[in-house]
Amino acid sequence: MPDRYEHLAQLIAGHLRQDLTVEEQAALATWLAERPENRRFLDELEDTRHLQRKLRVFHDADRERLWALTQAKLADGGFAQPQRPIRYVGRWLPYAAALLVGVVVVAWLFFDERTDNKSGTGSMQVADIPPGGNRATLTLADGRTVTLDEARDGIVIGSGEITYNDGNPLADGAEMGERQGEVPLLELTTPKGGTYQITLSDGTKVWLNAASTLKYPPHFSGTGRIVELTGEAYFSVAKDAKKPFKVVSEGQEVQVLGTEFNVSAYPDDPETETTLLEGSVSVRLTADLASPVVIQPGQQSTLRGAVIDVKAVDVMQYVAWKEGLFYFDHTSFDKMIRQIGRWYDIEVNYHGEIPKETFTGKIQRDLSLMAMLDLLNISDAKIHLQGRTLIVR
Repeated sequence: MPDRYEHLAQLIAGHLRQDLTVEEQAALATWLAERPENRRFLDELEDTRHLQRKLRVFHDADRERLWALTQAKLADGGFAQPQRPIRYVGRWLPYAAALLVGVVVVAWLFFDERTDNKSGTGSMQVADIPPGGNRATLTLADGRTVTLDEARDGIVIGSGEITYNDGNPLADGAEMGERQGEVPLLELTTPKGGTYQITLSDGTKVWLNAASTLKYPPHFSGTGRIVELTGEAYFSVAKDAKKPFKVVSEGQEVQVLGTEFNVSAYPDDPETETTLLEGSVSVRLTADLASPVVIQPGQQSTLRGAVIDVKAVDVMQYVAWKEGLFYFDHTSFDKMIRQIGRWYDIEVNYHGEIPKETFTGKIQRDLSLMAMLDLLNISDAKIHLQGRTLIVR
């Protein structure tokens, strides 16, 4: 396993060759987000004329002395100093030739300039924001709220009790509010920056995305299974031909017997999207339950106002969040930034018009906010983080 400096040099070289994998892009973005100087270093390196000047300096310098100074400067700049003899420079040359040599030299000169020019007060660094995680609250029938354990990722509604996925107890029947002849609704709520999973009493599994609420009974009675959703959730519905499963959200009702699908019904989104992976579902307007629209696997229904449209989609774009990914495919800036805002628990203020560009790519959701934005190549001139508010110009 190469040391951190060698690995970073390989990442930078790959970036300049434009042949990094998704994982390597994420690693480079994380390093770029650690400090503003790292971003400026790469910007300088990408300037071909600047690189050529640095390479000329290298060819005129004493290589052994330069390598020793480079190690010291890189350590001062936040790199781990490699414990390798100077002869390893020769091993790098066949791998990346002058390019990696240029990386080493530009790094030394860049950090040398940074050290010489640093003011006595030090450079200002923007505080970064970590990604979300397993966060949720459970509201019991008596109104009490329980903050769920972040070290666990889900709960199970059992017969007369609620437990975590690993079997540890959370609440009993009395706390759930069950009384003879009454079936109260419980609530699972994720904040911005939180996800959680729940297994309902019938075996249906539901994954809640950030800033979402699921209302459900401790057990299903009668001939139906009904839950209410605000926000976004992925459903893997247990099959029961005698009891249709219904998801009621803003303006629509989705009915299934047993299938897997995703519903995105955030109040601040202009539309409600229902995306089907397998089986079939019918989508109805709550104001007109007599006119259902049936969608098939690989299709998505979009409710806007009182109109439901159906189209074929790449379903992974809409369920990737469940696998820990952002998946953008020519996604508008506004839609992308709403997803990011929910996951990192930030507010977004636009100063001027919303940017018109779109974004495409798969990115891990475990990156910090600034690493995420850097990976999307959103320029610093366009965004500015103040506390937990992202200002977009």
